Amino acid sequence: MSLSLDVKNYLRENFKTNEKILILISCGLDSTVLFNLLIKSKYFKNKNIYYLIFDHQKRSEGKYEIKQFIKFYNLSDKNLVLRKMSLKNKHNGFQEKSRSSRLNFLYNFSKKKKIENVFLGHHLDDLNETFFMRKIQQSGTLGLSSIFSDNYKGLKLHRPLSKYSKKQIKSYANINKLIWFEDRSNLELDYTRNKIRDFLHSNNLLSKINSERLSFIETTHLKSLHHSFFIRQQNKIFEIKILKFNNLNENLKFLVTQSFYYEYRNLIKKQIRDENIWNFIKILKFQFQNGKKRSIFSGKIGVFKKKICINLT
Repeated sequence: MSLSLDVKNYLRENFKTNEKILILISCGLDSTVLFNLLIKSKYFKNKNIYYLIFDHQKRSEGKYEIKQFIKFYNLSDKNLVLRKMSLKNKHNGFQEKSRSSRLNFLYNFSKKKKIENVFLGHHLDDLNETFFMRKIQQSGTLGLSSIFSDNYKGLKLHRPLSKYSKKQIKSYANINKLIWFEDRSNLELDYTRNKIRDFLHSNNLLSKINSERLSFIETTHLKSLHHSFFIRQQNKIFEIKILKFNNLNENLKFLVTQSFYYEYRNLIKKQIRDENIWNFIKILKFQFQNGKKRSIFSGKIGVFKKKICINLT
């Protein structure tokens, strides 16, 4: 199946033609191809297609590239938002801080415009690079079974290019004579992601990593283990069915807790470690008899409306 036909089928299966959508555009290869496919499909009304471009102000030529992209593809000012990022430290934790800042703006803008569906240009190589990154960080089964979240605070995140490699996407761009801009910082080895990309390509490991990643997809059902034990009360407050939880054996307690934290990882600032989970289990088992508030990883356990709850502060 061709990339173009595949995307059209994806749209027919997941959308109504009158829905609003938001496309994240970096002016690079991946988002340019995504933009082209969505526009060429003529599935959505033009007035319902919004574009969001982040200017990270890392490169002097970036501002010029954005202007040229907007002019070449004739993006409507009414539906276009250009967001300048102003992170002070461009190296120390830049990528993670940048990602968090983008997500916050993305959420607030989408809520304001009543947009529920966001399109991202992630492709197969991105999936495999992230899988490998998590693997060397000793991520658990849940972290390796589902690489990219398809939801962020109620926003639906769509990645219709995720089955295609960078090579296939570039081939489509060349055949269709698309114009895009290469970000030279993607070649700089100052960032972990770039080092991993270089290592995987230099050693021809992408195919092997992809096979290993696919084997973990079979375990995605583990993500829903917590649903009977953690019941959402408010945005960051969840009731804990403590008696039911404590009737589990230790290994199941671990998986249930990991499942909970993994689904709501967008509410916490850093990744949970095994020792954090075991401490959480210990508190519920031995140290929460009197109902006093206890500090746990990224929050507190306490009583809320006469129910024992965890608050992810």
